[in-house]
Amino acid sequence: MIVAIKYTAEEKKKIDAFEALPDEEVKGYWEKTHDGELSELKERIKSHYLEAQNYTCPYCRQRIEVNHKAAWDAEHIIPKDTHPRFMFEAKNLCISCKDCNQSKWNQNVLVNERRKTFPDFNGDYLISHPHFDDYEADIKIIALAAFYLPKTEKGRKTVEICGLLRFLYKFADYDCTSDDVDKKIGALYSELMEAKDPAQRHFLLLAIAAVANDGAKKQMEQAMAKRFAN
Repeated sequence: MIVAIKYTAEEKKKIDAFEALPDEEVKGYWEKTHDGELSELKERIKSHYLEAQNYTCPYCRQRIEVNHKAAWDAEHIIPKDTHPRFMFEAKNLCISCKDCNQSKWNQNVLVNERRKTFPDFNGDYLISHPHFDDYEADIKIIALAAFYLPKTEKGRKTVEICGLLRFLYKFADYDCTSDDVDKKIGALYSELMEAKDPAQRHFLLLAIAAVANDGAKKQMEQAMAKRFAN
């Protein structure tokens, strides 16, 4: 869980002015203020969460420490396009990597999509919430295979909504050599020996079989290509 930003008295005045706006002026307000009076506040929001999260995405848990803040997106956990009134709610804000932010986009994350008041209880959310949930209770990251193993229904929705299977797809499409296969199978086997969760063990067994089968197939193709090239 991350520490929410605390607004100064002057920042609260600006947010109060925003909240007093009619509905037709609220939607799209974040983009309208890139160069306006709230631009400094938006910059401080991003800086706060970069530090509070230690440059770590709350969804994929990648740590990307760069000086250029453009590498990160300010994230509205409940999308600002669907619920613009929560735009400056401190516990609706964080930073995320661009891939997770793009995948998540405007997808619904609420149990009650029509909610009008800000939901401040973890049971109100479909996904693992950066402020209200314990990520490790919902998702087990099997680092070697780049697989996010859901441990709860919230974990499953987080994997789905944030597009976390993209890492597994990338892992499965590696350029194969004999050494690659041996190292990957060896490391997966080590994790299998330590795994106690049945679902985790099941996935690791499937991953070992997939790596072995894919590796054998690619090596056969390479061998055949060399044979007919001679």
